[in-house]
Amino acid sequence: MRLHIALLSTSLLFSSVVAAQSSDVTTLQNKLKPWQPLEVNLKQDQITVVLPAASVNDETYNAIISSGVCSPIWTKGVPASYLKKIKLINVTNKFKASGYSFENPLSTCNEMGKLMDKPATAVMLGNTHIYKGGE
Repeated sequence: MRLHIALLSTSLLFSSVVAAQSSDVTTLQNKLKPWQPLEVNLKQDQITVVLPAASVNDETYNAIISSGVCSPIWTKGVPASYLKKIKLINVTNKFKASGYSFENPLSTCNEMGKLMDKPATAVMLGNTHIYKGGE
């Protein structure tokens, strides 16, 4: 009997984590509509946003992170669980071969929200690395 309870508890915990993370994907699909992503998908603790362009430039990446990912946090326009379990958001080109990775999005967005434009951009870039397909 204890084994059944333990398994049930574990599966409920796992399903609540998966549900929270899949709601992150749904939220991002909605918030990123202006950039018309080809897909927004979740794998473990990473979300990948695939853009329709052959390359991802700095300006597009900055706009997606500031206006699409972080802005809803600052305006309280997302569920409280938004991005809590996400460690990385990859913003890639249509080939999923290159782009940028945004590290620790929730804490980084919260830090950026306390700053003016240029310091906020510096924090964002300090938590960004180049994405090369297959990460």
